[in-house]
Amino acid sequence: MTRKEETMDRERFVALLDAYGADFRRWPAEARAAAAAFAAQNADVEALLAEARGLDAVLGLVRDQGAPSGELTARILSRIPRTQRPAFDRRALFALAACAVFGVVLGYGGGLLAPTPTEDDVYFSMAFEAPSAFEDEG
Repeated sequence: MTRKEETMDRERFVALLDAYGADFRRWPAEARAAAAAFAAQNADVEALLAEARGLDAVLGLVRDQGAPSGELTARILSRIPRTQRPAFDRRALFALAACAVFGVVLGYGGGLLAPTPTEDDVYFSMAFEAPSAFEDEG
């Protein structure tokens, strides 16, 4: 299965150069030939390639250094500002308490505000209640 070669313009070339560096061997296979042809046809991209080669060389030096030491890691992490836990907001506590009190008052007082049952309500309730033989006597 052959890969489709892509067409190359300056914007695409610069994006791939930024992502993969100056070595075309690291570029996606379908873009390599088009990038080499684009670089050969456009002399103005040589400055971009030279800059990318310099960056590649610096990154190559860093890559060869190995993993950072534990001491370096600790120093870097010690300089990171710690986020402060947000202060406790007393207004939120008072609002929560007020909601709880309002709920208790409404729940208890709501029954007191209900109208007293009439004779029709009693007959209606009796018609739809379960017979006393089915009620739980526990």
